[in-house]
Amino acid sequence: MFLELRLKARNFIKKHKNKLIVILVVWLIIVIINFVLAHKKENIVLNTTYAPHEVLLKSDFNVPKDKQNPIEDLIYDYVEKCNNKDYSGAFNLLTNDCKTHVFDDSLDKYKEYASAVFNNKKRYTIQNYSNYGQYYIYNIKLIDDIIKDGLTGKEYAYYEEKLAIQENENGLQLCVNNYMGHDDLKKSGEDDYLKVRIEDRLKFYEYEVYKINITNKTDQNAIIYNEESGNEVLAKIGDENRLPTKTDQLMILGPHETRTFNVTFQKFYDGQAPTEEIILNKIRIVKDYTGKETDDEILKKAEKTYSMSIPIQ
Repeated sequence: MFLELRLKARNFIKKHKNKLIVILVVWLIIVIINFVLAHKKENIVLNTTYAPHEVLLKSDFNVPKDKQNPIEDLIYDYVEKCNNKDYSGAFNLLTNDCKTHVFDDSLDKYKEYASAVFNNKKRYTIQNYSNYGQYYIYNIKLIDDIIKDGLTGKEYAYYEEKLAIQENENGLQLCVNNYMGHDDLKKSGEDDYLKVRIEDRLKFYEYEVYKINITNKTDQNAIIYNEESGNEVLAKIGDENRLPTKTDQLMILGPHETRTFNVTFQKFYDGQAPTEEIILNKIRIVKDYTGKETDDEILKKAEKTYSMSIPIQ
């Protein structure tokens, strides 16, 4: 029986010898190709478009190449100091202007801000967002160090803000918390009823805050903003009159009273249209005022209703 099988196999090989050779050659080629591919060391090409100093928005200028590494070093130093709770060291990396107008020159106030932002150790990315005025403006994104701590029981989220970087006599320094600078305006307007002085303007990336000092020169009440009439206070920005997004209090003055108000308007720091004037659009001079009157009642008994504009350009 074994001899019979051998004869059949030999006859089969003789009959199909050419086909078997082709199959064997093809099989060997496939084996060789698979071996080469499996042992070939591929060149790793990083597929990334991350270019931290390539500005996103059209800007007046670009970040010079000789400033790029120092800017990266400054931001790294700042984040490391905050991560390690060296708040005094981080505070010293800020411009004097930022220390004064954002944190009132108070390390304790800065600690409140920094400890809230850096509640855990953070990793970060930066991107040059725009360059305007005297600043290189970078967007920074901060996330928890998930490589170290993992995501167990945590929600993946990030915090971001704009950093303004200025070169001054102390080298490169930071403005944080979206702060972009301060203008000491001292712009005034006066008539028989009111004396208005716009003391200064704090500029943040997305808004401006005006400190407005107002004196009521009369023996009556001056109602400037009571949230009743609408369009009471405006900022003329280009061709648009904008309402405030926030006022720290109602703007109502008793006879011969002087008060200071902080009024916030939305405006992007690197927007092209300047803020031209502040408009007190519905000043109402009223003798008897309890605060319970409707707008129509106020208008009926007002001795004077008018508007005043204070140019700030």
